[in-house]
Amino acid sequence: MMLQMQQTPILRNAFRQLLVSKQFHSKRSGDQHKIKSQFKWRNVSYVRLGALVAGVCAVGYDGVVNDFTYCGSFVRFVRSLKTATLIAVDYLGLDKNDPAYEQNIKLVHQNSANRLLETCLLNGGLYIKVGQGFAAINHILPVEYTQTLAKLQDQCLPTTKADIQKVFQTDFGKLPEEIYKEFDYTPVAAASLAQVFKARLHTGQQVAVKVQYSDLQKRFISDLATIIFLQDIVELIFKDYNFGWIMRDLRKNLVQELNFEQEARNAERCAKDLRKLTYVHVPKVYWGLTMRRVLTLEWIDGIKVSDIEGIKKLGLSLIDVDRKLFIMFAEQIFKSGFVHADPHPGNIFLRKNQQNGKADIVILDHGLYEHLPRSVRIALSDFWVATVQRDEMRMKAAANKMRVVDYMKFASVLFQQPVGIEGPSIRSKLTQQDIDYMQKVAKHQFEIIMNTLKEMPRCLLFVTRNLNIVRAISNMHGDVVDRPRLMARCAQRSIYDQSSRSPVAYLSWLTRRIYFEYCLWVSGFKIRLIDWYLNFLYLVGRAPESAKTLIKDVMDQEKQMLN
Repeated sequence: MMLQMQQTPILRNAFRQLLVSKQFHSKRSGDQHKIKSQFKWRNVSYVRLGALVAGVCAVGYDGVVNDFTYCGSFVRFVRSLKTATLIAVDYLGLDKNDPAYEQNIKLVHQNSANRLLETCLLNGGLYIKVGQGFAAINHILPVEYTQTLAKLQDQCLPTTKADIQKVFQTDFGKLPEEIYKEFDYTPVAAASLAQVFKARLHTGQQVAVKVQYSDLQKRFISDLATIIFLQDIVELIFKDYNFGWIMRDLRKNLVQELNFEQEARNAERCAKDLRKLTYVHVPKVYWGLTMRRVLTLEWIDGIKVSDIEGIKKLGLSLIDVDRKLFIMFAEQIFKSGFVHADPHPGNIFLRKNQQNGKADIVILDHGLYEHLPRSVRIALSDFWVATVQRDEMRMKAAANKMRVVDYMKFASVLFQQPVGIEGPSIRSKLTQQDIDYMQKVAKHQFEIIMNTLKEMPRCLLFVTRNLNIVRAISNMHGDVVDRPRLMARCAQRSIYDQSSRSPVAYLSWLTRRIYFEYCLWVSGFKIRLIDWYLNFLYLVGRAPESAKTLIKDVMDQEKQMLN
């Protein structure tokens, strides 16, 4: 009993020590866990802080060294990706079985075009140039796109005075007001790559000064890569879309447009090539005031070729304007081979000739040109003439020289209208039915058209662009001149100009020339016969009134071609 009483305190003390020990170890374990948690949280905080500091330093470095070029590229990339995603979601959400599908898709077209317009204006530079290119394809793309994106020709965003001064300080080491007697910082035009300002030389002569955006050369490559990347993403979603290869093939040409010294050389060569056309004027270059990013040119007052009201106020004839426009570009395409690749309305001005009262054409913006080798020019001239004459054998032979297999599709691409040997003749003015057909072909045979573009010589891509833009201008004017036949005459003449001057070659060319004019005369005579026949039926009361009206419209177009 005594032993148990003595052991009880000992056991109690041992139990107490055990409890204390457990509590200590529990507390120590909790403290260690708390310490580990705090250490882990501190590590995460340090990583976040380090990332934030690194980000701030990177942005600061980009701002100090590169004027936020890379930051801006990232912002434009995100903005473009957002726009592309929203457009893709809208189109993927359409249901073709919905009774209101036609109405819904028009709404999606318009919303998508508005998004593209806003994105192009905010991003500027190359985005605006690509948008202008899409606006010219108004026989394939929906009207909502072409009409909306056409605003890019006039709504480019101007830059700041400080930006202009920075370009001059870097290139000349002086401010504009130190170089020119007067310099107006308010731009008279803002294009995709540069702005144009009015200035006055110390001699008193007014000049136009084209100044490139200060960060354009740094951002151009990254923006081009972004556009190509986004096109690749679109191709994954929409299998029929296939424009990315075009941008890859043309990137070298686009980069050359950044060099204003090259543009000045292009302008002088254009003036030399077209010197025989007295109604064509290219502004004079002032080399002493021209650098890689600054171009000083002769100032010329005029109106845009798209300003129909202005053309009428000057008392100019749309037929005269279009004839001169088509002959001018036909001379470049079929004869000189040095082709202006960006003749949109903002680059073509008109002025009234003070001597004869007719239109003079002023060509601006010579940054983007394409050179056609002699072999391609001859084959293209042959193909154009053969297509107008519906000579299938010669069409095929000329297409083979250009390594084009599907010559009928190639003809449709060149003339921007349905072409078939048994179909209607090649026309300048397309009906709504023709436009609907071309859009249908573009939608259902897009792969065939892309393959045709890939087949033809790469130098013809910009020629196709030229023809597209000129056709769009003609459409604005009401298609008052038969463009295909007028250009065919130029092509036919250039075949001899590009051949040897031997008597045999001349006789061969002359024979083809006479036959060509004979075919045109027969075509016109057939229409006159039909007109006489329908008029006779009308006089004897056997033809409806609409028949006479219809044939009169056809005859008016034929007369415009023959004049």
